[in-house]
Order: sequence, then structure tokens, then C-alpha cells
Amino acid sequence: MLRVLLVEDEPDVSLVAATVLEEAGYHVTVASDGYEGLEIALQEMPELIVTDFMMPCLSGLEMIERLRLADYDRPIILTTAIPEDHLPRQPGYDAYLAKPYGTRALLALVEAFRMQQGR
Repeated sequence: MLRVLLVEDEPDVSLVAATVLEEAGYHVTVASDGYEGLEIALQEMPELIVTDFMMPCLSGLEMIERLRLADYDRPIILTTAIPEDHLPRQPGYDAYLAKPYGTRALLALVEAFRMQQGR
């Protein structure tokens, strides 16, 4: 079972995404901000992270940068309403998912990474 860390500060979005992923058979841990996500990621080393960009205290990109500096080399999906071409270059994420996203798009992307990892 693929372990997914979902980092999202909007409770409604987090609940829907976590529920959809769990119903699809993924083990989901939820963090509500970048600091919590960073801590959980470094302790639990999930196989995949889905993170929001805009969060209080520590943004998704800042969390990703710290994870990459700590040699976290697993896939990270960044979700945001900001168009991808407006994001900083060399952001460190592996896939971009525009908000608002549909559950099918989220599942398809997570499934693609699961298959890449041979799970």
C-alpha cells in the first residue's frame, strides 16, 4: 500500500482528497501546514507527497525545498490555483495539479506515480 502524505490547509479540500485516496486503497497521512508536513515527511518518509502551495507559516514550495535539501527524493505533487508558469523555476516538485482539481485527476496522477514506483 502506497503511503501518501497530504499537506493541505483547507479542511474541506483535505477531507475530500484524503477520503478519495483512502477509498482507492492508499494509506494517507494528513498535515495541515508546511511545518507539520516537513516533520511528518522526514519521520515517516512517505512514498509520495501531495502538497498545497499556499499555506500559512511555511509554503508548499518552501517545504519542498527543505525536503530536497534533506535528500528526500520521492515524488511530490504540488497543487495550487496559481498557473504553473507563474511559479518559481526549479521548484523541486515532480508534478503540478491545478486547483480546483477533480478527484479523478488527483487519483490518475497518484496512480501514475504508484505505477512508476512498481507498486
